[in-house]
Amino acid sequence: MGAPPIQSFALPAMFLFSLIIIPQLALGGITRHYHFDIKYQNVSRLCHTKSVVTVNGQFPGPRIVAREGDRLLIKVTSHVQNNISIHWSRNH
Repeated sequence: MGAPPIQSFALPAMFLFSLIIIPQLALGGITRHYHFDIKYQNVSRLCHTKSVVTVNGQFPGPRIVAREGDRLLIKVTSHVQNNISIHWSRNH
């Protein structure tokens, strides 16, 4: 006798697995974690000091590295009173 027949629910599950999981494995995507602390800090440039918004004490902010298929989880903690926005630029 041969192998037992595949249950009716197993075929759709295998199909979904092949559509969802296998492409992720092929791309090799990983989850990258970042934490941004937003604060005012005095920065001196060209002999002038002024208070600017910094990210992790840096101005401009830190570099984010990611590849196609990666997932980014970015936790942002703001220590400034004003509303701010973060602009993401794509560089190669």
